[in-house]
Amino acid sequence: MKRVIGITGGIASGKSNVSNICKELGYEVIDSDSIVKELSEKNKPLYNAYLKEFGPDFLDLEGNLDKKKLGKLIFNNLELKKKMDKISHPLVVEEIKNRISNINDGLIFVDIPLLYEAKLEYLCDKVICVFLKKKLQVERLMARDGIDEDYALAKIHSQMDLYMKKELADYVINSQGEFSETKKQVVNVINDILGGK
Repeated sequence: MKRVIGITGGIASGKSNVSNICKELGYEVIDSDSIVKELSEKNKPLYNAYLKEFGPDFLDLEGNLDKKKLGKLIFNNLELKKKMDKISHPLVVEEIKNRISNINDGLIFVDIPLLYEAKLEYLCDKVICVFLKKKLQVERLMARDGIDEDYALAKIHSQMDLYMKKELADYVINSQGEFSETKKQVVNVINDILGGK
């Protein structure tokens, strides 16, 4: 029996750790960020769609998409973000569906940071929210991306509030502690899902 389990949360909330634990435990993980990265490579569908819509302003000197330039523009321009999402979401969702359809059995984890924002709950049988308090989220994001607090908060506020996601999800994994603690919670959630067969 095939079941799709969504993994969501906020930026720098620990989703990658949870996804990696699922992989370690032998489960298939479809990572939407990796799909975006693949589709954004030169002459791939998302690259071509952005180039057609926005012209070469977003390219670096080698002709690749300049992610940093894109990121700064998106977070300062809500209309542009909406336009880019409208282009990228259908392409990414189509690829996620293709990958799900190619797996015949077992639990499939799909890491989608903007699962609720993009209204993709329909793809999932259950949803896990990876949660931590905002103060720690800001600290982790600043350290990870080498950015200041204002930019970190702008990135965080561009997504749905983590407390809202936590309320909507079937399971919540608190990622504030040690990696071993997170792993224990993941194992417990998987056991609960499998127990509900």
